[in-house]
Amino acid sequence: MKTMASDNTQASSAPTHLVGVLRSIWQWRWPIVYVTAAGTLMAIIISLLLPEYFTSRTAFLTISPDQVSIDGVFGNNNSRIQFYGTGDDIDRLMAVAESDALVDYMVEAFNLYQVYDIDSTKQKAPVYVRREFLSLYEVKKTPRDAIELSLSDKDPVRAAAMARAAREQINTISLNLIRATQERSAAGLRDEVKNREENLADLNRRLRELREQYGVYNTVAQSEALAERTTSLQENLASAEAKIEAYRQRGGRSSRDSIAKYEIQLAGLRSAKADLDSQLLRLNLSIGPLDNLEEERRDLNDALTEDRIRLKQFETILRSEQRALEVVEEAKVPVAKSYPIRSLIVIGALLFSFVVAVAGVLLLDAGRRYNWDEVFA
Repeated sequence: MKTMASDNTQASSAPTHLVGVLRSIWQWRWPIVYVTAAGTLMAIIISLLLPEYFTSRTAFLTISPDQVSIDGVFGNNNSRIQFYGTGDDIDRLMAVAESDALVDYMVEAFNLYQVYDIDSTKQKAPVYVRREFLSLYEVKKTPRDAIELSLSDKDPVRAAAMARAAREQINTISLNLIRATQERSAAGLRDEVKNREENLADLNRRLRELREQYGVYNTVAQSEALAERTTSLQENLASAEAKIEAYRQRGGRSSRDSIAKYEIQLAGLRSAKADLDSQLLRLNLSIGPLDNLEEERRDLNDALTEDRIRLKQFETILRSEQRALEVVEEAKVPVAKSYPIRSLIVIGALLFSFVVAVAGVLLLDAGRRYNWDEVFA
């Protein structure tokens, strides 16, 4: 029975090292309480001195660049147009949102040197103000492919105004990038239109000189007219020759008079035929060059018309109001502070002070067990 009681006593007793720890904590309980209370009190004072920050958030979707392109606006192709951007379009807008251009705009627009109490005359002032702004600014992509922008400030009204301004500046910078590309395309089209107008003027000059040289102004109409005149003239020649031959066979004085009359008429017809042959020769010589120049002018006119239409479309797009993003959630003035969360600071300080106090007590108690003179002797 004694043996069993002894075993139960040993089983129910705490381990030796745990008993020592509890004994040390109990012996130093009041210093631990004082240290913990002091740490907690200091945390309370510090948390009350920390400035309060308010966070305003806005969310928006990326608009596909197809929506601000001439193909998308004027329907120049039959492909399906995306309304909202995905993938690379979102990444491009995120890059703009994190760019130095945006930070510089926000610093200047809201005088952040003064807001953050940074001396702008210092050499590293731009680094400090940028670091402070980025610590209060966050932009991220949500799981549903929207972009959320949040901005914190001591003034809730200014926080909302800065969030809206940052979002609109992202829109402006993105549009400027798109418009810069469109401007370059429009400038290239203007040069192309100018060159083609000059080429067309040169073609018209060459056509005019060629027509004046050959006396041919409309190859189709003149060909038909000359063909009709040739047929009619040949019939008249044949008729005059036949009449002369008939009067010669008849003989007599009256016949001689008629022969003389028709011979004069025949001479006139032969002269007209010679002139007509000359015109036909010039027409035949001019048909090839004139037709080639006419065809070249038609092609150039068609290309020039297409370029002018496309240039007008570019200019219409550049004059129109465009957007690179669509607002999903407007930035509102926050009514509750975001941080600091004083209760968490105080609780964390209390636990930290208690752990540090206990660790210090255990180290101090453990150190008293050794003769340090002998250790360092």
